[in-house]
Amino acid sequence: MDLIYLFKALMKRKWLILVGTLMAVAVAFLLTMKQEMLYKSTAQIATGFTSTEQVKLKDESFNIYEIDSKFSNVIESLKSPRVLSMTSYSLLLHDLQNPGKEFRHLTEEQKRSEPFRMMNRAKVIEVLTKKYNEEKPLSSYDAEDRKILELLRLFKYDIETLRYVLYTGRVQRTDFIDVTYRSTNPELSAYIVNQIVTEFFRNHESSRNQQTVHNIETLKKLVDQKREELDLKIGNIKTMGTMDVSVESSSKLEQVSNFENRLADEKSIYNSAVLAMQQLSGKLTEIEKTTTQNASAAKALNSELSTAKAQMNDAYNEYVSKGSNNTELYNKYQQKKTEYKNKLLSLASSSPVSAGTSQADLNQKKSELELQIKSAERNIQDYEQKIRQLNSSIGAAASRNANNLALQKEVELAQQEYEAVKSRYDAALNNKIAPMDNFRQLLYGQPAVEPEPSKRLIILALSGMSMFVFCCIVIIFMEYIDLSIKTPTQFQKMTDLRLLGVVNNINLKKITFENIFQEESPKAGNAVFRQLLRKLRYEIDNSGKQVFLFTSARPGEGKSAIIVALAHSLSLSHKKVLIIDTHFPHNTLTQEFGAAPTLEEFHTVKTADLENQLQSLISATGIPNVDIIGCQGGEYTPDEILKQGNLLDHMDILKARYDFIIMEGAPLNKRSDTKELMKYAETIIAVVSAKSSVKQTDKESIEFLASLNGKFSGAVLNMVEQENIDI
Repeated sequence: MDLIYLFKALMKRKWLILVGTLMAVAVAFLLTMKQEMLYKSTAQIATGFTSTEQVKLKDESFNIYEIDSKFSNVIESLKSPRVLSMTSYSLLLHDLQNPGKEFRHLTEEQKRSEPFRMMNRAKVIEVLTKKYNEEKPLSSYDAEDRKILELLRLFKYDIETLRYVLYTGRVQRTDFIDVTYRSTNPELSAYIVNQIVTEFFRNHESSRNQQTVHNIETLKKLVDQKREELDLKIGNIKTMGTMDVSVESSSKLEQVSNFENRLADEKSIYNSAVLAMQQLSGKLTEIEKTTTQNASAAKALNSELSTAKAQMNDAYNEYVSKGSNNTELYNKYQQKKTEYKNKLLSLASSSPVSAGTSQADLNQKKSELELQIKSAERNIQDYEQKIRQLNSSIGAAASRNANNLALQKEVELAQQEYEAVKSRYDAALNNKIAPMDNFRQLLYGQPAVEPEPSKRLIILALSGMSMFVFCCIVIIFMEYIDLSIKTPTQFQKMTDLRLLGVVNNINLKKITFENIFQEESPKAGNAVFRQLLRKLRYEIDNSGKQVFLFTSARPGEGKSAIIVALAHSLSLSHKKVLIIDTHFPHNTLTQEFGAAPTLEEFHTVKTADLENQLQSLISATGIPNVDIIGCQGGEYTPDEILKQGNLLDHMDILKARYDFIIMEGAPLNKRSDTKELMKYAETIIAVVSAKSSVKQTDKESIEFLASLNGKFSGAVLNMVEQENIDI
């Protein structure tokens, strides 16, 4: 939706916007006509939240969020019911105790009211004075208090009235808070702001004292409790001993290291002794084995020596006995002698004379090694036992060290908790002696000399401007949610169909087509309508077609009105036009011209006298050169009612007599009449209302028209507002 269209929509309703704006200004004028003149008075207090002039009892960091919260608390306290209640009691006491100097003067009508007539002045003063001194509010459940509350409302001193006019707020980027009040009495405004500040200080002092006393008592109990817990923790750690477990563990670790070194030395001695013992045992075994073998060998050698000696003697005796000259016997004797000598030498070399001394030495050394091994084993056992004992004591020391560390940690935490509570307790005591807040009144309210500007002109201007903007927004919103086509440009964007012509909207209830086309000086809208019909007539006249079927996607698009208007325009150009009413569901054209309903009944296959028969079906419309053939109408389609040889089958005869033949078809969305009549028409023209929107069923009909491949001439956009005709 473009800006030009929105501007035109606003201009179209300019009188509505203007009237609404003037009415808003008039209402604002009436409402402010009896506006009272108000006098403003302002008091100002300093909070000390952001200043550093006060003596600091402890170091505090500057926290902007905390400071904002403090300002908000003070502002709410200034408007609290307790402060406003005490202020209202003070105001009513002032008026009751100072006749002739009242801040508010009641009217005669107010004096005749029941609360004022039933008022016991002395009793009211007594009750209010007591409530004010005790800082207690009036109770609405008490009958006497309820009467006083009604009296406060009568004087407009009640809490709701005071809070409605009262303003309290922080002066931006400062340490100050303004208290402002407006009333019809300048002295009343000054009294209220000063009294509110006074009541705030009194209420704050009372609350602070109560809170401080309560805090001191609570903190004193906490300090005593934390002190007892700290003493208990210190006693526990004293019970566990004060020896440094790390030193003890280090000493024992050194002993373990020494014993492990000694153990390693003893194991080395033990291993060496065992190895030497194994070697010595091997040697002794070999010696014993050698001795045994030598003895056996000696015995065998002795036996062999005896045998060899006997053989040598026998050989010698045999040699001597045989004359001592036998060489063989002599050689035999020499051989036996040699064997005897060898045996004798062998026996001498295997003698065990020196072995006895060596074996005794080895046995002595073996005894020494066995003693050394037993001593090393005993030392190893002792060292291992001592190492186990030391390791066990080290584990116990580590466990004790963990317990000591846990106790020490508990003592530290208890110490921190005690110091934190003690610091808060000291701060509470210091705050009781020297309060941390620094509230003081810097500016006292003074009666205003002149009343506040009424700002009546600003109110009137704002009311008019607000209504003007509101009306514009409402109109733009209504146009935005309005999905109708409205303009030819929107039509082409939404349908993408060829636009054959545009027809502006006219009120046919006030004027007829005859007047539109026959007036010499028509109105602007009628003249535009006539010119637009001439453009449409030109398009039809130059289309080269004779038989036109007018249709639409939905009912009420204005097909009948376009056909009648086009017939008038064609008549002025001396064209003969025949209108055939084929809109069976609504035969509007037949009824408008009073035509005979002959379309459905006629059918013939004979050609004789056919022209006369067709002529009998035609009715005059009253428009020059324009005739009509009517229909009875009903809930049926052309294929269902028109028989073979019907009037439309003889279209050639009618085309010879008329320049243009115009038919009207039923809407495409709900009926198939147009599709059934297509075979009788040369081209189709769709009529679309600018007041309609394009829905899904309309899109289907539009797609059907676009798919006719040349048989669709275009669309006529009907009922377009004159200011929306942008092409």
